[in-house]
Amino acid sequence: MARMSTNPRRKKVAAIAAIGLSLTLALTACAGGSDAADADAAEAPKTTLTFWHYFTDRADLLQELATQYEDETGVEIKLELVPGDALPQKFQAAAQADQLPDISAGWTSAGEKLAPYALEGKILNLSTVDGAAEWFEEFAPSAIQGVTYTDDNQWDVDPGAYLVPLDTNNMQILYNKDLFEQAGITDLPTDLDEFIEVSQKLRDADIQPFVSGFSSWPLGSLASMYVDNVVPADVRTAAYDGSGRYDTPEWIEFLTVFEKLAEGGVFADGILGYDMPAAETLFASGQVGMIFDGSWALGVFNETSPDFKNYGVFMPPSVGDETLYIPGGVGSTIFVVGTSPNADASVAFLKWLTATDQQKKYAEASFNIPANRQVAEELELDENIAAFAAGADKLTPASPVAMQGAVVTTMTAGLQLIIAGSDTPAAVAARMQLAQETDLAQ
Repeated sequence: MARMSTNPRRKKVAAIAAIGLSLTLALTACAGGSDAADADAAEAPKTTLTFWHYFTDRADLLQELATQYEDETGVEIKLELVPGDALPQKFQAAAQADQLPDISAGWTSAGEKLAPYALEGKILNLSTVDGAAEWFEEFAPSAIQGVTYTDDNQWDVDPGAYLVPLDTNNMQILYNKDLFEQAGITDLPTDLDEFIEVSQKLRDADIQPFVSGFSSWPLGSLASMYVDNVVPADVRTAAYDGSGRYDTPEWIEFLTVFEKLAEGGVFADGILGYDMPAAETLFASGQVGMIFDGSWALGVFNETSPDFKNYGVFMPPSVGDETLYIPGGVGSTIFVVGTSPNADASVAFLKWLTATDQQKKYAEASFNIPANRQVAEELELDENIAAFAAGADKLTPASPVAMQGAVVTTMTAGLQLIIAGSDTPAAVAARMQLAQETDLAQ
């Protein structure tokens, strides 16, 4: 039988060998674990947020900002451009198929059309996220109003802000400085008589005075402004809720404003046949002296007529004793899909997008008024953007009651007839009252 060695030196060598083997195995295990961890890290999916929008004129700018955000955070923003009129239908279909994006541009303000999605949690109540109060303090109050469901709203949506305002807008009058100089006009009009006088000077210089898209919605926007400017608030409210009437001296006085403008030669020839794109083309091509348009027109002109620069902006002329308010409010909006697994990351991106630095860049490149009120107040980029931004303090305040749809339709059609010289303010006011009584457009 073989004997075991009792040589001490051999025992020491064997022990050292065993220790070496153990260290080798331990180091190998650690090395293997590190490789595995690195592999797991390399394979970890990157956060990607899908963002549907319809901002054709700002697509390149949004992509630039998305790339910047990815460079700063590692979060990819996948932008998908959807035609504006198709976005509501696309969103509805995606909601039914449970294939919604993480973020979407809003196609309307907080109201009836978005309420079902808010009730289902498909639009996130942003007032519930961390830091919401501080975040929304950055925006103009008029912008927040348009994205908020108030307490006791008629759709039973939990109160709060459900969309983020990206920019604001309002409507004023733009004028061609070259044509004003050509007509010898040195002072901008502030009341109706001065406005008519300026228009006559333009006509004397063989220049069409004023245009807007009067074949469509802009006529109603201009009319709503002068309703508030001419008709006292108590008379308006009474007519709206049915306790008053439309065939009164106050309402006839409002309609007479448009008769005076027409008889004074203010309106460009054929104005009733122009929609807003056609009117903007006339103005940008130097064929008309003034246009009633929105702040978004600055971006339109920059994109379609980049050489057209010498124009300015002024407030519409006041007519009555009431305060002159202008149409406007929140412009482009964005919301977070509440059912998205990336809702927190989406909120973080929107906070970044609406922060001061990004809003400055947005305003510079898009010619839109930033919703961030600090940026709007400090804006020194373009006198026309600043002029529109100043109009944020003069927007039409919210009202608990409004003109009935049938009356709006009747009034707009009647104004077109008055401008054409084929009807009278008294006759139109009478039809507005009949529309109120029958709930049918006359």
